[in-house]
Amino acid sequence: MKKITTLFLALALTVALPTSATVVLTANAAEAQVVKSEDVTTAAKFTDIPNSHWAKNEVMQLVEMGILTGYGDMQFRPDLAMTVGEATQSFTKAGYEFLIKDVTGNSFGMEEPLTRRQMELALVDAFNLQDSALIEWPSLISLDKGSVGAVPQYRIMPGIQKGLFNHGSQVDRATFAVILHQVLVEKGNIATTKKYELTNLELSPNFTRIPSAVNLMKVSFDEHPIYLRSTENILFTNHTRIDNSFSRDNIYTYDIGIEGATIELTVRSFDNGDYFLFSKIINPTESAVTVDVIQKENEVASFELNRYDKYKIKRNDKDVFGSDTTSYPTGLLQFVKLDGSVKERMVGQSYLSKQLSLEYENDGYSYMRQLLGEKEALSYAQVGTTLLSVHTLNSKGNDIVDQWYMNADDQLFANEENMESWMLESAKYYKKRNNWYTAGGPYNKMAITTEPMPDTGQGYGRNLLLLKEDRALVLYNEQEDRYFENLIYNSFVNLKNFKGDKDYWETEVTSTYLKDLYDITAPFIDTRFNEQIALFYYNSGADFGIENAKEPLRNYADLLVSQKSKGNVIPVNDESYYIADYFPIAQQVTTHASMNHVLGGMNVLLMAYNEFGDQKYLDTAQAIQTAIVADKDDWIRDNGDIWYRISALRDYKGDDYKHLTLEDLINSYKLWKDIDPTYLPLLEEMIASKASFLSNENLGYTTKIKNGLRDIDLSNYLPKGEERTDAL
Repeated sequence: MKKITTLFLALALTVALPTSATVVLTANAAEAQVVKSEDVTTAAKFTDIPNSHWAKNEVMQLVEMGILTGYGDMQFRPDLAMTVGEATQSFTKAGYEFLIKDVTGNSFGMEEPLTRRQMELALVDAFNLQDSALIEWPSLISLDKGSVGAVPQYRIMPGIQKGLFNHGSQVDRATFAVILHQVLVEKGNIATTKKYELTNLELSPNFTRIPSAVNLMKVSFDEHPIYLRSTENILFTNHTRIDNSFSRDNIYTYDIGIEGATIELTVRSFDNGDYFLFSKIINPTESAVTVDVIQKENEVASFELNRYDKYKIKRNDKDVFGSDTTSYPTGLLQFVKLDGSVKERMVGQSYLSKQLSLEYENDGYSYMRQLLGEKEALSYAQVGTTLLSVHTLNSKGNDIVDQWYMNADDQLFANEENMESWMLESAKYYKKRNNWYTAGGPYNKMAITTEPMPDTGQGYGRNLLLLKEDRALVLYNEQEDRYFENLIYNSFVNLKNFKGDKDYWETEVTSTYLKDLYDITAPFIDTRFNEQIALFYYNSGADFGIENAKEPLRNYADLLVSQKSKGNVIPVNDESYYIADYFPIAQQVTTHASMNHVLGGMNVLLMAYNEFGDQKYLDTAQAIQTAIVADKDDWIRDNGDIWYRISALRDYKGDDYKHLTLEDLINSYKLWKDIDPTYLPLLEEMIASKASFLSNENLGYTTKIKNGLRDIDLSNYLPKGEERTDAL
């Protein structure tokens, strides 16, 4: 191998001949030689070297020869300065060992940029060229800005002062490639030059090339490699693994930059091979930080992005939630592999927010996020047979950024109809569908009667009713779509983590409605929330391999039974009472009892009696049912509707939910039918009254109401109007 003491770089002016050969004009024109040229069609290798790039042929051939390399994010970065170390590696791979020195002859730092002056000195020294042999440096304009002007040329330029050529300027990677390529042609290392026609380069409209130097950190997964990319330093700090019987969390934590920002990646994998990836930047500093989560999928033949925004959202800002500026996920990214298999990825938006908290005198806290903005995070590029998906998290400082996607080894929906139906439903019921997923559970718009609510009204929290994927469970039972299966698994993880080591699920957001009435603040136990979670476990846990799935039902039934001895009931007579809706943790107060909570709790007690056979559950359920019997005429309003609640002073107030209570009455009818049918006439009367009110107001019915009335042979009471998926 030839020993060279300084870097040699040169470029000759080439002239194409009609015989597919090239005349190379060296410093001595008499030494002209003919080099063959070959047209090649091949897949692109880099997002920033398309067919239009002026250095495409030289870059591609040197990469093909293993002399030059790109970066892990599939960019070549042609406008980035070449470093001394990179030049050293390239010339070594080309067959030349050398030692680069600066203009004074001292050793030069490997991370320092290569200068034009060094190239010219190397040119003369390495190949015994005349001192007047120089490189002409025309002004180049980058690809993204339009025309590139003339290509750098090596030529004899006697009498020209070297200072006119700004020899201290840096040499970019594209120029380096062009000059090195020509040198290798002149030296015979390249006998045939290639002209490339690049295929399979497709970029999304929002795909952004990063021309500057970046830091890349491989996170995990050899089959589906995941990287972090940032212009800031990335430092790995911790890895934690949490195993559940039905999932595994691998949590990776990194410091970003030097001022205190961190990014946490949680890979939540399931037994079917699918996984969620939750990304979260926590940035307590004033400085902006951008991190890209990049995933490569290899051997991809084709891909398609099915977007949610084909279905427009009709926003409703007049309900108890006010304005909700969130929407739905970006879409379903589907890619077909070369072997014909199909992989899919559901991609969420990114959410910029600030953490809010309010401390109370009893040491309790209420937690909420102020949403600052929802933004599309996904961009993508197909480069050859590699699909590069980029999920960008932009922090502006003093904020939190969340982003998620679900990766699947198979199709997430059984057919296109199921996918389209879900997207349409997500647009129609956008306030009741989870879209802001995090490793700690989804965030949803909170009612305006919660605190700490920001002045913007954009307060979001973790709603226990939406933490469980009730609608996903219904659709999975009907359609068996993989997407809903994964949502349910994820829901069980979230419920487990939210509960922690507590006995029950406690709210973390304060209702100002309850605070004003009873001075109750978070945390407290909401009976309806715990009832619904217990039923979620009971009805589906065993099917999903959840250990002790029936125990939440027993535990909650025990909690209800215990409320009489604690005095947390509203008595009707010696044997009958209602259980209050809320159980404060720090306060001593009995709240009201609403009809939907009363019925829901009674139904849980009846289910627990059927499941476990303990008489105490039936006794408590009978105490509630006989209270309803005694007060039936007071509960039913003149318009046929039912009052929302009864207070400890036994007065009735509030407008009831439109559909929810009717669903509960139907469930009560089903349960008492097999246990004690003497209560059925009363329940039928209340069902008929509530259904009549819905018909008169043209409020329609839910699918649960329709199916429930059919199951108890009372379909004649089906309200008039439109069928709805979600209760009003």
